[in-house]
Amino acid sequence: MREDRVGWLDGLFVGAANATLVIDPSTTRRIPKTARVLVSHAHGDHTGGFRYKGLKQSTPQTRDIHHALHSHRVGSFRSLEINGQLLVDDIRVKALDAGHMLGSAQFLVETPNTSILYTGDINCVDTLTTKAAEPEKCDILVIEATYGSPHYRFPARDTVYAGIVEWALGTIKEGRVPCLHVYAAGKAQEVVRLFNVYTHLPVVVNPRLDVVNEAYERGGVHLDWFSSESRDGKTILDKDPCVYLTTPSDRVHIGRRWSRAYATGWALSLNGRVTAFPLSSHADFEQLVSFVKACDPEKVYVFTGFAEDLGRVLGSRLGVDARAVPSYMQRTLVEDY
Repeated sequence: MREDRVGWLDGLFVGAANATLVIDPSTTRRIPKTARVLVSHAHGDHTGGFRYKGLKQSTPQTRDIHHALHSHRVGSFRSLEINGQLLVDDIRVKALDAGHMLGSAQFLVETPNTSILYTGDINCVDTLTTKAAEPEKCDILVIEATYGSPHYRFPARDTVYAGIVEWALGTIKEGRVPCLHVYAAGKAQEVVRLFNVYTHLPVVVNPRLDVVNEAYERGGVHLDWFSSESRDGKTILDKDPCVYLTTPSDRVHIGRRWSRAYATGWALSLNGRVTAFPLSSHADFEQLVSFVKACDPEKVYVFTGFAEDLGRVLGSRLGVDARAVPSYMQRTLVEDY
C-alpha cells in the first residue's frame, strides 16, 4: 500500500493510494484537476477553494453565506452536513462542528494509515448562535492559532455580553445611538441575537450584514433586525432608541449623535484606545491548549496567527511534537506515514 502524503499545497493536502483532498486552499492554481476540495467555513480567508473548477464540498450554510457575501454561485458543488461523511476512494472524511459560525466545520480525515483532524477556525465555548467545537482523538492535528499567545485569555462570554448591553443602554440614556462594529458573518449575527434576547431594542444593520442575516435565517437561526436601507430601518435610525451594527471599516454618519465600539478578540490588545469588547468567534489561548490535549495527537501542526508561540507552549506544556506550518508552498509535513 502506498504511503500517505500529507503536506501544504496552498491549503492542507492529503494524498492516499487512490485519492487527493485539499482543504481550505488559498488559491487553486496548483491543485490537481482530479482533487476534491473542502471548504471549512465562509470567511474570505478560507473560501479560496470555491474558485476551484473541480468538485468542492462544504456545508450548505457555508456555501449560502459565501454566496450572500460575494454573489458567487458555486458550481460543481456537493453539500456535506455537519456529522455527515464522505468517501473518496480510500479516504473517509467526517465533518464536525467547529463552533466558529453557522456551518463551520472541522474535518476528520481517515486514511488507511492515519487519522488527521483539521480544525479550520474553532470556538470552544457555546454562544447564542453556535455550539462549542468538540475535540476528536487523532494521530495528527492541524489547528489554528489566531489567538495562540498567552496574552489572549477571554473573559466569560456572559460577562462580555453584559458589558456590551450595559454600554449600549448607557449610550442611549445619554441621547446617542450605539454603533457597534462587527465582522459581517458570524460575529454580527451573534450580536443581533444578543440584543434580541437581552433587550427590547430594535437592531438596525448595514446592508452587508443584512444579507448574511438572511442566510442565517434560512439556516435555522432566528434573528430580528431591520436593514438600514429599508423604510422601517431608516425611520428607526432617524428617531427611535436602537442599536446600529455595521462592518469594521464603515464610517457612514447616520445623522444623529452616536458612539462607536468594536466587538473583537483583539480588544485585549487595544489598551483602551477605543471602546472595544473582547467577543471573539475563535478559541483563546487556554482553550486551544485544552483542545490539543483532549485530541491527544502524536503530531500537531499549527497555522495562522501566533503559530510559533502556540507550538512552543504545546511542546513544553504537553510534550507534544508541535510545529508551525511553513509559509512556503508544497512543503511535506509528515515524512513517516
